[in-house]
Amino acid sequence: MNQRIWLGAACAACAACGSSSSAADPDAAADGAAVTGLIINEVMASNTSACADPFGEFDDWVELYNPGASDIDLGGFTVTDDTTQPTKATLSAGVIVPAHGWKVLWCDDQVQGTDHLPFKLSADGEQFAIYAADGTLIDSVTFGAATTDVAFARLPDGTGEFASCAHATCGAANGATCAAVP
Repeated sequence: MNQRIWLGAACAACAACGSSSSAADPDAAADGAAVTGLIINEVMASNTSACADPFGEFDDWVELYNPGASDIDLGGFTVTDDTTQPTKATLSAGVIVPAHGWKVLWCDDQVQGTDHLPFKLSADGEQFAIYAADGTLIDSVTFGAATTDVAFARLPDGTGEFASCAHATCGAANGATCAAVP
């Protein structure tokens, strides 16, 4: 179980957005504590022009990353922005993080699809966590005050510490386009 701490930092606007999370066995099935490779990979808590959802709205978002060789269906998993309420939102079957891929969850407090969550992230800083269907914590992150259109992302992608980046990469690798800001 990972807990990452993000301190407020400066990042520039992005062109694309994605998602990622972490656990122990990257090739495990998505049922319960067996999922160990899922990683929270990138977060944006104040999005006004960086990454648009499929409806053209600029909502807060979290990117999950699956480094494993098998897709992970998040059906029954729960996510929260308050770890005292680990079941704040339950994900539906069919919310898939593809093998070696990313999934963006939109934190917009709107009913617009299975990848939209019933809460927003606080730009003043807070936490985000994902739990397996059996309640096992998969990954969590705590972050400080956010700068508008600035993402916090793992560098290198999927394994590194969180850092501010030059461009958010929602739904894509946190590579050269998401270089750490000096």
